[in-house]
Amino acid sequence: MSAAVEQLSPAVWRVHAPGLTLKPYEGTQCYFVGTAAEVWLVDTGDGGPRATEALAAAWAALGEPRVSQILITHGHRDHFGGASWAGEFFQALVGVHAADRAAVLADCPAAEELAPGRCAIGGVPVELLHLPGHTPGQLNLWLPEEHLLLAGDNVLGDTTSVVVPPAGDLHAYRQTLERLLALSPSVIGPGHGSVVRDPRGWLAYYREHRAERDRQVVDLLAEGALSVPELSAAIYGQREVHLYRAGQLMLLGHLAALEREGVVTELSDGRYVLREVPL
Repeated sequence: MSAAVEQLSPAVWRVHAPGLTLKPYEGTQCYFVGTAAEVWLVDTGDGGPRATEALAAAWAALGEPRVSQILITHGHRDHFGGASWAGEFFQALVGVHAADRAAVLADCPAAEELAPGRCAIGGVPVELLHLPGHTPGQLNLWLPEEHLLLAGDNVLGDTTSVVVPPAGDLHAYRQTLERLLALSPSVIGPGHGSVVRDPRGWLAYYREHRAERDRQVVDLLAEGALSVPELSAAIYGQREVHLYRAGQLMLLGHLAALEREGVVTELSDGRYVLREVPL
């Protein structure tokens, strides 16, 4: 089998689709799930020639099984940009959760709504889980017999996931993390980066990292009103431009969640202040 295809379990093969995405990553992790006769393709990369060539080569290395469904985990282009190509190349249906379908339709008019629930791929039991937060319609694929989760961008292999409003909802994402911890997977295939071999530890780190950032924001605002750039400078200091920008976007997510929870409020000049100190 081609070195470009990594087998994670008897029913899951991982393919790196190079392309445009957020740094430090340089492509999207896509997955074939099923058997030698029938598979689903989970995500398609950005649709550029490097991504489509990688997916076509991986499919050939697997023996060209029938692709019965293309699952788009969520409505970000680095995951659905190749959906139209994949639908035509594999002669397969393209599905996405209803809440993210509008984002995909411009590039893939044939994309259909895919509802959460249990089904089978060539006899392999799977469950589609609606786990919002990163986007409203984020879908994850759970293989209960293998305790393996394909997490889209709910979990990344080497960094924390970015949750940016208005599409991203950190309040919902915190609930998703609790659901993932309760699921207790043995292996997580992320949307980007390395395979997660210690899911409980990694998810616990995700939860604590977000809680720690909340505490930092509250502690800083306890000293007075601050803007997002001022909070970002205090928390992140001098960093590479792309990391500094990502930090500001994440802070918007934290502030939106804290405002929804009644902890902070935004002033007319764009600065934030505490309503109360609950942490």
